[in-house]
Amino acid sequence: MLSIILYFVLFSFTNINQYNLIMRKLIFLIAVVLTLASCTNISFVKSQPEGVKPLTEIPENLQGTYAFNDTIIVTSNTIGEDTLGKNLIVKKRGNFYYLNYLEDSVYSLTVVKVVKCLSFEGFDFFHPKITNDNKEIFNVVGVRLKNYGFGDDSEEYIVDDVSVVQLSKMLSKDKNNLKLTRIK
Repeated sequence: MLSIILYFVLFSFTNINQYNLIMRKLIFLIAVVLTLASCTNISFVKSQPEGVKPLTEIPENLQGTYAFNDTIIVTSNTIGEDTLGKNLIVKKRGNFYYLNYLEDSVYSLTVVKVVKCLSFEGFDFFHPKITNDNKEIFNVVGVRLKNYGFGDDSEEYIVDDVSVVQLSKMLSKDKNNLKLTRIK
């Protein structure tokens, strides 16, 4: 079956532009699926890390246009379509930026590590995850089922009173090595 699909994708186009468009859409679809598959299984009662004040605006050196799954424009008070202070809280600790997205009265978290050295600029993504084996060390105040669109519902833990050490233990690097690239 896969060979039939690949044959169709690779050899059925008479126009190279049509082929390029299909391949870009296919790559975009794969990136979206990989991103959703790496989703976190934790939501937080409070924005993370606790005890760190939220930024009132996104630093100027991070503002610009980035390529991820799609083009993302970062301004002084927005990341894409999310507005700082409304449904998005950004906190900074060292060279880590904590993006807290408010949804259904709890926060989901993505952590971005910014690496800059001379002309090199890199970004690593981290997502918090806990398992049934280690959930006892966290203050789990609730569990709900969440469906990411792939079959069965998954358990999502809602945690509160998270220390910096606990937060560090639950962060895991994005396994899909998705890259964020600054365009301008």
